[in-house]
Parts: sequence; C-alpha cells; structure tokens
Amino acid sequence: MKTTLHFVEHTAVVDCEVAPGKRIKVPVIPGILKHPRPEQLSALLAVPVVAEKYAMEALRKASWPILRQFPRAWLRECLERAAMKPSRRRALVFLLSSTPRHA
Repeated sequence: MKTTLHFVEHTAVVDCEVAPGKRIKVPVIPGILKHPRPEQLSALLAVPVVAEKYAMEALRKASWPILRQFPRAWLRECLERAAMKPSRRRALVFLLSSTPRHA
C-alpha cells in the first residue's frame, strides 16, 4: 500500500515589522503556538515579540517542510536565541545554510 504524507501548509501570511524598517512575511500555521486559536493567530503574529516567539517555537518543534515556509534569514536570526538541543541546532544550521531548490 502506498502512503502519501501531506504536511501542514500555512493558512495565511502576516506582514510584520520585526525591527524599525524591517518587514517580513510570517506564515500562519496553527499548532506552533499552543494556546491561540487559529482565527486569533493572524492578529497575534502582527506583534513583533509574538512573531519572534512563534519563530523560535517553530525552530524547536516544527518539521523541515513547515520551517521551509518561513523566511530563512529570519529563522537564522531567531536560531541564535532559541533554546534547543545541540543536535537539533546543528541540523537546523545545516538546513538553513543550504540553498533552497526553488530559489
């Protein structure tokens, strides 16, 4: 029997100013942050502090197909501040340093 896996796709994209003059597009993926309901997530991610926490949580627990939906430069910045196992950090550094296939 053949099994096809479908990974979570973002439901929306939020434009967020993460620093003065620096805007990024953050994918809205329910389940990364535990408590907000999916319909609340877009409004919450417009707040820079929440967007950063969201990215760090994604780095800690999301699979690579989900992380690929985020801006790589933003994930690299958040990776420096995210608490995680050294082995996961090494794997993410490797994955984030590689060139995307569809770039």
